[in-house]
Amino acid sequence: DADFDEDRDVDGNDLASWKTGFGASGSATHMQGDADGDLDADGADFLVWQRQFGSIATAAGAVPEPTSLGALGLVGVLLMRRRK
Repeated sequence: DADFDEDRDVDGNDLASWKTGFGASGSATHMQGDADGDLDADGADFLVWQRQFGSIATAAGAVPEPTSLGALGLVGVLLMRRRK
């Protein structure tokens, strides 16, 4: 996932971590910008950050797509309306 600073969200701070680690090859860690686990910080990792930007990490560490969060919110609203 693209939460490089591991604070449970994907934001500009994570982009800064990726920029710092960009170009590291063969030994890059997640906190240095390696989103896909291939031990480097490159354009593929930037694309992961770009897709996940604005997301909030779940307890399991996965970052849900923003559209899925909206769908879950809609389901919650509909369930609350049904109870009234």
